[in-house]
Amino acid sequence: MKWAIAGFAIIFALLSAPAAALAVSALEPARTVVVDAGHGGMDGGVTGVNTGVKESDLNLVMAKLLGEYLESGGFDVVYTRRTSGGLYKEGDVNKKSADMHRRAEIISRADPVAVVSIHMNTFFQKSRRGAQVFFDPSSAKGESLALAVQEELNRTFNLPDAGRGFSPLGADKFILQQSSAPSVIVECGFLSNPSDEAHLLDADYRARFAYSIFVAIAAYLSSEA
Repeated sequence: MKWAIAGFAIIFALLSAPAAALAVSALEPARTVVVDAGHGGMDGGVTGVNTGVKESDLNLVMAKLLGEYLESGGFDVVYTRRTSGGLYKEGDVNKKSADMHRRAEIISRADPVAVVSIHMNTFFQKSRRGAQVFFDPSSAKGESLALAVQEELNRTFNLPDAGRGFSPLGADKFILQQSSAPSVIVECGFLSNPSDEAHLLDADYRARFAYSIFVAIAAYLSSEA
């Protein structure tokens, strides 16, 4: 797959993005956002109810799309992973722990202004659908960023597709606790729901979804500058 969509992102942004989102291109020096594609390697995450698509693969696609939008908006982007592999060594006894601590090292070294971890959701009831954002309950800035992202996803996807909006939720998650910068997990949809799965397998849908996350992050960080 060809990842480069920067030209499309810039044109789309010029046509439809709020002024706050466009303003970040003029910020100096460039600010770093860490984009974390959850899972990878032996840890495929959840799977699609109809196609069996692996969460880890969709996470990586969505993370790269988001990163390209952020770069087109003037941010530096650091990815925790760029390939389908995990961030562990074959000799690691606890590969999951090694993977997570490697992500923590990358976040710490990046000294970011925000951290966004991309995931896909699942639930035992196939009717459950929609995008949900999580933050660390001890971080007021994390909660504010989560609210900004959740409101944008409610407006662009949850209300039109699922018929309802969601509130961001606090969660005790390792990845949210690795930086003093606002950090969020975005669960892009439920792979246990056939409609969400079908949408997330659609390239145009993924591009629009990643763009909505970008718009919310850019507007939030511009307001905090």
